[in-house]
Amino acid sequence: MKALVEEVNTVQRRIRVELSASDVKSAFDSVYRNIQKKARINGFRPGKAPLNVIKKFYGGSVAYDVADQLVRNHLFDAIEKEDLRPIAAPVLESMDLPKEDADYVFSALVDVMPALTIDGYKSLTLTCRVSEVTDADVERELEFIQRRHAKTKEAAADVTATQGQIITISQKAEIEGTVFPEFTFEKVPVELGKNYLLPELEEGLVGMKVGEERRLKIVVPEHVHDKGQIGKTAEATVKLDGIMEISLPEVNDELAKDMGLDNLEALRANIKERLVRQAESHRRNQLETDIFEQLSSKNQFDVPPSMVDQVIDSMFEEMDFSSDKEKKAAKANAEERRKLRDSAKQRARNTLILSEVIKSEKILVNEEDFDTYAREFMAGSGMSAQTPDPKLLESIKASMGPHARESLLFKKALDFIISHANITETKEAGATLG
Repeated sequence: MKALVEEVNTVQRRIRVELSASDVKSAFDSVYRNIQKKARINGFRPGKAPLNVIKKFYGGSVAYDVADQLVRNHLFDAIEKEDLRPIAAPVLESMDLPKEDADYVFSALVDVMPALTIDGYKSLTLTCRVSEVTDADVERELEFIQRRHAKTKEAAADVTATQGQIITISQKAEIEGTVFPEFTFEKVPVELGKNYLLPELEEGLVGMKVGEERRLKIVVPEHVHDKGQIGKTAEATVKLDGIMEISLPEVNDELAKDMGLDNLEALRANIKERLVRQAESHRRNQLETDIFEQLSSKNQFDVPPSMVDQVIDSMFEEMDFSSDKEKKAAKANAEERRKLRDSAKQRARNTLILSEVIKSEKILVNEEDFDTYAREFMAGSGMSAQTPDPKLLESIKASMGPHARESLLFKKALDFIISHANITETKEAGATLG
């Protein structure tokens, strides 16, 4: 056996394997002997037909099996001999079928890790917008909770539409005598007074009774899909199909207890803690995005194609499918994979960048790190993480799966980069949290 290695690019090698005629003949003989053990040929007992008879009957169809055996028996030996370190299964390139009396050559593409040196990760200048959680944010979230716990009932027949009710409306609109689909709908529920509707419609509905219709003129706003209609006046016929009165619960200790908390003060503290976590997560996401953009720009390198394919597969795993069959079909769809390739390539690039930082800085994960990571997970899931039951903590750690430690390792690498960066923060005005 002779092996030749060609560098296709920084992350791929082509290995060419040349086998002698005697290697090929040995493979043919091996395949024939395997057939001989199972063959049933008239005139001979099962498994007892001579090799010359086996060759006569099967000689024209064994080349594929021989090629398979030659590749399996020699490719990985050649890879090991040439000290290649593949990160995925080699991809066999097109080849001729072997002939019993001739030398045989085949080649395969092998993906390898790029030789990386990541520069500049200790001296980044990062920017992010931060949101301060205020009492007003907490009260606004309390209002959301109050409305989620509201009860509704159908209004009396003589009640007219007003702010604070949930109304159901149907509408047909025309522009210059042609139906305008974006303003045409059937029985849509909406709360009056929250500015969910266009001003002309919001104002025009007030005072209507169930079953009543009104003709309204509505100026087409900029956010419609049909940009050619912006600024035109639509003639709309709106019908009030129903009115539901909203009964809001009081914001008090009872509301808090309904949510599993001791009192209203505990509910407010819980809300603030959650909003602070969301604000910190928002800040962190901005910093991480900035880190990867800068390091990818400063450090150009190829990404192994097989690694990109693995990331695409993982992205499909993250998606919701109605069945495993649908997921499998999506994974096999070349066009669907193409749509994800650029994003997957960046994910793979990010992983390689962090892996090099981890190696360079000798970053490790110990049990204390993992305990803290699990407590953070518990807090984000709404569980008490201050002094968790040891058995519960171990159960949570076990349930997080084998990739949890890898995720934590990457998190520690990002922590390291952030701790060595110059960070400029600006306040985010008018941020809505929750």
